Amino acid sequence: MSLRSDQDPNTTGRRRVRNGSSATRRPFVDTGWDDYDPAATEAAGLSAKGASGTQDRRDYKSRRSGGPGTVLRFAVFTLVLASLVLSGLYFFARPALFHAIADWSAENPTALKIPLVADIVRSDLGTSLTQPMDPTDLREIAIQVQYGDTTAEIGDTLVKAGVIADARAFVFEAIERGATSNFIAGRHVVTRAMTMDGIIAALTSPAVAAPTVRLTFREGLRVEQMVAEMEYLEANPVDPSVKLTLDVAEYYQLATNPPATLLAQYSWLKLPAGASLEGFLFPATYNVDPNITALGLIEQQLAAFVAQAPPALFKLTPDQIYQTVEIASLVEPEAVLDSDRPLVAGVYVNRLDPKKWPTGLLESNPTVNYASDTVWLQSHPMASWVDYTFWMPVGGSTPLAQIVFPPSIAPYNTYHHPGLPPTPIDSPGAASLAAAVSPDTADGYYYFLAKNDGTGGLAFAHTNAEQIANEKKYGYIK
Repeated sequence: MSLRSDQDPNTTGRRRVRNGSSATRRPFVDTGWDDYDPAATEAAGLSAKGASGTQDRRDYKSRRSGGPGTVLRFAVFTLVLASLVLSGLYFFARPALFHAIADWSAENPTALKIPLVADIVRSDLGTSLTQPMDPTDLREIAIQVQYGDTTAEIGDTLVKAGVIADARAFVFEAIERGATSNFIAGRHVVTRAMTMDGIIAALTSPAVAAPTVRLTFREGLRVEQMVAEMEYLEANPVDPSVKLTLDVAEYYQLATNPPATLLAQYSWLKLPAGASLEGFLFPATYNVDPNITALGLIEQQLAAFVAQAPPALFKLTPDQIYQTVEIASLVEPEAVLDSDRPLVAGVYVNRLDPKKWPTGLLESNPTVNYASDTVWLQSHPMASWVDYTFWMPVGGSTPLAQIVFPPSIAPYNTYHHPGLPPTPIDSPGAASLAAAVSPDTADGYYYFLAKNDGTGGLAFAHTNAEQIANEKKYGYIK
């Protein structure tokens, strides 16, 4: 009797990668990072830390302030204002005049030293000086302050990022608080819920670390799905200014044909001839440098495998480690509840014992689905993988044992070929690895199927008769 998948056949083991990770993504907008060039700023001696090792500050007062031109413009402004007052037109032209004065003072901040001008600008800017854009929006927004930016230019950056509505308000508040010489070059995190004072405080505080890209690989993905995840993320970055630049084709080449120099770093990792790193690229969330290399990501995944796999796994011989990971990769798509995983592993181990199970057939549905996907993947370019639905059940009314695959893929049909498949079929998580290291064989189960009762649990059976009874009980047959 064949093994049953643990999930609804309409959803089991499949997922459109175009939808991205199922994990909740932290809202994050990063502005200004495209212009950041650490090498260039270091070479110019203008990095976020100066030669003294302290945060780099400079006077961000507008370069347009001061000088004969400013004095002349101010004199003209004073004469116009006086003439309007004397002619009685001041109160009629007040709104437009106040707005014009506010605009002019943004270009000539020295004028704000005159109390009358400061009061006019404050009146014109109104609540933009005191009210945040959205007091409920706590999403982090990264602002890159470049060395040499004027206060007005920083204000423009904040407007473009949607942090403030009016750059003039930022300039006014910065001058009012004497902060124009305190802004620090580098990357700062603000929110739309911040008041102008809070924003200025953030931009005059030490810069924060460079951004990272979040890569989430859930348990049970095969290498090609990881590739599709990264292809999708590169085309649809969560934060457009912090893009993953990894060469996905190179990643796939290294994962499927790992060089000897890479394998030599892991004495416990002995792959069969021609085998990929399938099963050993640990599924997890990785916060990586946007410019991480393909090799760097693979090394992080292998390091995570070492950190998360049960220590007992590495006490086995390399051949035993490989076989254990193969079993774990079969357990991963079959069990929803971690409590069921050791029993699923036990079923497979029992079936691998010729004394207990003479046919040696594991009859694992996921291996057949893996083979079917592999046939499709080999005939389609990498760019199309992002739109492919992986792990769809195959066969229909055709018995799985009768499905014929190309010779190189045929051994993955465990309904027809005895023993373990040639390689792992996916990336098992820590719980499945632990189950494969310590399978529960004591109860002597040889069958299981999904209960289909909403619990996600499995029903196990010792004999074919018990399996049929479970099929009737859980609605598979009448």
